[in-house]
Amino acid sequence: MRGTLLAFVLAAFASVVAAPSLAHADDEDPPAEKPKPEPEPLGTKPGYVQLFFTSFFGGGLRFNNPYRLATPLGDDAESLSTTAPYVDIGIAATLGHPLGIQHGAALRTSVAAKGVGQVVMTPSYLAWRRWRALAVYGRAGTPVVLTPDVTWGLEAGVGATYFFLGGIGVAAEIVGDIFYGGGTTEKATTTYPVLSGQLGFVIAYEVLP
Repeated sequence: MRGTLLAFVLAAFASVVAAPSLAHADDEDPPAEKPKPEPEPLGTKPGYVQLFFTSFFGGGLRFNNPYRLATPLGDDAESLSTTAPYVDIGIAATLGHPLGIQHGAALRTSVAAKGVGQVVMTPSYLAWRRWRALAVYGRAGTPVVLTPDVTWGLEAGVGATYFFLGGIGVAAEIVGDIFYGGGTTEKATTTYPVLSGQLGFVIAYEVLP
């Protein structure tokens, strides 16, 4: 009888001691979840690409005319002469943040619209920056004359585009070239600096990530 009573007392005492700890454990709040970082309002996923199609019509000034080519504007070989008008068609692609400077490559093909049938292909580096409807860009490349005689040179150009529709705009570009040509009795290699201006259209297409 005494053993039974002692066991009952011990059990009651143990339940009284354990009850506050259990109640305290039940009152504890569950661990709070870590807050998720807020997305950046101007952030973009990597992989944004922009594709371009360009079409220009232009003409230029030649600053060296040792062979007295057509349309001279001066009296000697170093005087100005005009180049033949030409059509320039190109494709390009850029990578980078759509609200920052994008970098890419362009390939232009220029064909003389009259006179000697000259074809020039120009692979070049392209830097592009757009603000809403206005964009500016720069190019640097190596033009390769395919016809009538094969030669090459250096080229740099800057331009601006106004987008009157979301991806369609009008553009103006200034291009400077230095071509290497055949020698004369006075010089083994002749260089032909050319400064051109052209107007046309740009179609831009965004490839979203």
